[in-house]
Amino acid sequence: MLQVEIIEDKNEEQFVYKVNYFLSMIDECLVKEIKYSSFLLPETKEIYFTALIIYLIM
Repeated sequence: MLQVEIIEDKNEEQFVYKVNYFLSMIDECLVKEIKYSSFLLPETKEIYFTALIIYLIM
């Protein structure tokens, strides 16, 4: 069965830490796809980083 994990943060270092921590908790051969993106919120001028990780669960 496929599962999805969505990770987001406005601090790039924290974002990288969260993604790496999640990936360390699962077997790498179970990861099917990772999509990264970032976007700017015009009203606050903050950049948000997001990751969508699709993986198998057994």
